[in-house]
Amino acid sequence: MIDWITAIIPCHHEEKIHGGTIASVNLDGEIEWRVEKKHQVRGSHESNLNIKSIDNKLIYFDGNPAKWLQGHNLFGSNDLIGLVEAVMIALIPILKLTPTQQDLDIWSQGLYELKRVDCTAMWDLPRRSDIRAWLRAAEMQSKSRHGRPVTTGGTLYFGKNSRRWSIKFYSKGDEVEARGHKLPLQIYNRDNLIDWADNKLRGELTLRSIQLKEKQLNVAIQWKESTPTEQLISYIESLNMSEQFNISPMNLDGLPARLIAVYKLWKEGEDLRALYPRASFYRYRSEFLKLGIDIAIRQPSKPENVIPLVRVLRPEAISQIPEWALGTSLYFEPNKKA
Repeated sequence: MIDWITAIIPCHHEEKIHGGTIASVNLDGEIEWRVEKKHQVRGSHESNLNIKSIDNKLIYFDGNPAKWLQGHNLFGSNDLIGLVEAVMIALIPILKLTPTQQDLDIWSQGLYELKRVDCTAMWDLPRRSDIRAWLRAAEMQSKSRHGRPVTTGGTLYFGKNSRRWSIKFYSKGDEVEARGHKLPLQIYNRDNLIDWADNKLRGELTLRSIQLKEKQLNVAIQWKESTPTEQLISYIESLNMSEQFNISPMNLDGLPARLIAVYKLWKEGEDLRALYPRASFYRYRSEFLKLGIDIAIRQPSKPENVIPLVRVLRPEAISQIPEWALGTSLYFEPNKKA
C-alpha cells in the first residue's frame, strides 16, 4: 500500500488554512520570524492529515490518505492518484475549499508535484519470533549503499537519515500492540486485524524529493498502481543480504539463553553428545523433551529451514489483502468509491 504522501496540490480556497503560528520574538518585542503550522484534519477513527495553505491556489498535503479514509494502515490501495483525489473531494466541505474545474481535472489526472511517497508491503513468517530473528540477522548480516543498518525501538533502518531514500523493517504485530499505535477500539473487525498482523514483517520504502526527481517520479501522473511495489522491491534487491537466516520451527521466546545456544547448535547439525559432558547432555535432553524436542536425534548439517535473508522478501510472497476485508470499510478502493 501507499503509506504516506506529501504533495503540493492545486486547489482554490478563500479562507487561509493553517493550524496556528510559531513566532520568534526578540528582547525588544519585535517579531523576528513566524511560521504557520499545518492544520490537522481529523479523519476516520482519529487519523489525521496535515494541510496548510501555500497561497489561495495551492495547498500543502501531508499524511496517510489510506489510513485517513479507512482508519488503519495494515493494508490499503496502491492507487496514488485515486487516494489523493478521494481525500481532496472529502476535504471540500470540511475546509470550505472552492476548487475550479481545472483543479478537479488536475486531481483526477495526477498533474501535481510529489515531495515524498512511502511504499509498503508485508510478508508472512511462521510466527512473530521468526520476524524478530530475521530483524536481528538482517542487522548483523546486511548493508546498503548507506552502510550498515541501525535498529531503533525494534525497527531496522537502512539510510535512516538520508535526504534521498530509506528503507525500514519491523514487526507489524509488535507495532499494533505498542502504545500510540494500537488500533482504534471501535474499528470494524478489530480482532481480525490484530490476528492478521501477528506474523507480518513490514517493509517500508520512503522516497524523498531529491530521489523522486532523479527517478522521474515527482509528478503523480508518473505513478501507476504497480509502481509502489515495483519501487519497494527494486530497492530491497539493492540491499546486500548475502548471509543466511534460520527460520526456527520452535518459538524460542522465553527460553533461557543456555537452552537457546544448545538448540541452535542442535539445529545446525552438531552432535551434542560429543560437545557436552554426559550429565549435561541428558539434563538438556530432559528439558527439551518437555517441549516436544529430542536433541538425541541428530539434525542434518544443512537444515532446509536455513534460507537467504532476502528470500523472505520475495515479490510473490507479499501478503495480500484478506478476503474478509474486501468490500468493507477496512479497505478503501478509489476506483469503487461511491
